[in-house]
Amino acid sequence: MRDGPHRTETRLDWDRFVRLHWDRHPVVFRDIGPPVYPADAVLRAVARARPRDDDDVPTLRFVLDGRQLAAPGPWLPDPHDIDFDAYARRVRERAGDACEYALIVNTLHRHGYGVWAAGQRFFQGLWQRVGIPGSSAITTLFHGNYERTPVGVHKDRFATFLFVLEGRKRMRFWPQRPWSAPVATCVDYAEYVGSSFAIDVEPGDVLYWPADYYHVGETAGVGQATSVNVGVPRHEHRLAYDLDAVLPLAPEACKDAFRPEPASMFASERTMLPEAMRQALQATRAEFEIQRLAAGARRWRLQLATAGGFVPPPPLVTAAPAAATGNAHRCAGDRTGRSAIGESSVGGGPDRDGECRHLRLRDDATPLVWDRDEAGPGGLCAAGGHVRRFEDGTEIGRLVDRLNAGGRVAVEDLPDLRDWLLATRIVRRVA
Repeated sequence: MRDGPHRTETRLDWDRFVRLHWDRHPVVFRDIGPPVYPADAVLRAVARARPRDDDDVPTLRFVLDGRQLAAPGPWLPDPHDIDFDAYARRVRERAGDACEYALIVNTLHRHGYGVWAAGQRFFQGLWQRVGIPGSSAITTLFHGNYERTPVGVHKDRFATFLFVLEGRKRMRFWPQRPWSAPVATCVDYAEYVGSSFAIDVEPGDVLYWPADYYHVGETAGVGQATSVNVGVPRHEHRLAYDLDAVLPLAPEACKDAFRPEPASMFASERTMLPEAMRQALQATRAEFEIQRLAAGARRWRLQLATAGGFVPPPPLVTAAPAAATGNAHRCAGDRTGRSAIGESSVGGGPDRDGECRHLRLRDDATPLVWDRDEAGPGGLCAAGGHVRRFEDGTEIGRLVDRLNAGGRVAVEDLPDLRDWLLATRIVRRVA
């Protein structure tokens, strides 16, 4: 149930947030501490984001002077842009100082470990109270000097958290749809401003609004602004989205059970089968469907549990051989390992403690999961949103329990598991 326009808080307490604000009304948390999403980690992720053929939603969009570019390649950030200001200067040099542009990057967390890890750490307190979203949270970058969000006033199926990295942003809200025409969005909304309210946010602030509110982003200040929005699915077709996430993870052997039967001579012959055989065929088909759904749900559950609600995770990285010792492989940084978190490697900086002969969890908040098969020694191991099958799990469960308890394991143990865990970046080398 919603009430009031919005609230202001000076600290974020998840118990209070869920009790007073969750699914009720917008609330802004003012100057609550260091940025949740570091600008440099976000820029690195944006520089890696490129269109993918298998994306249901476009990976990125670039809108220049009100027109979305079909081939935005030359206008995107690249590794030579040292910060978002440098990127903005490059855009203006190319398009002119008076240009208006917007860069939008969807599923940002899949492109950068720093973004993924930041979201996982921040939202773990919320997930503990309301549950991990069944079809994953989404992470979207908005950057530019645009006058208003290109899509105009709209409503999402997501409750949204907005984090300002640079500049100032203004979000304008309507508790109900302000127009009566049968359209989902409204670009020219000047006549409806009187029934809205606006909230200005700047770096250090976190703004939340429920999925029920219509909204639009506007310019607030001079120059460009950069923000990261995290959406938590709340309404509309949640079951359909959950199934869309689960079914692709099912074993290939079961997929035929979900394909429509071909229109052929065999279809008519099947209707002439003896009743007992027809029932047996239906029962077998149903069993395959159940197995497939169960297998996909099992993998999805493990992904969500270890990815902190942000799926897909960043891709695996190439791990240096962990068994090597000596000067070539020194140990990672502090006790949490966060100082050693990189975007393209799994190693750490020099450490006077000596050779790296053991592995330990990088962060206690990101445990491993070993899900043993009901029959047989094999099972699925999940780490950082990645899931891998191991046929021989005799020792894996023991090592996973030791790591989750804060212990360490020797790098010589189970080299296949060791190298895979290093590639997920949720473990670090220690002396």
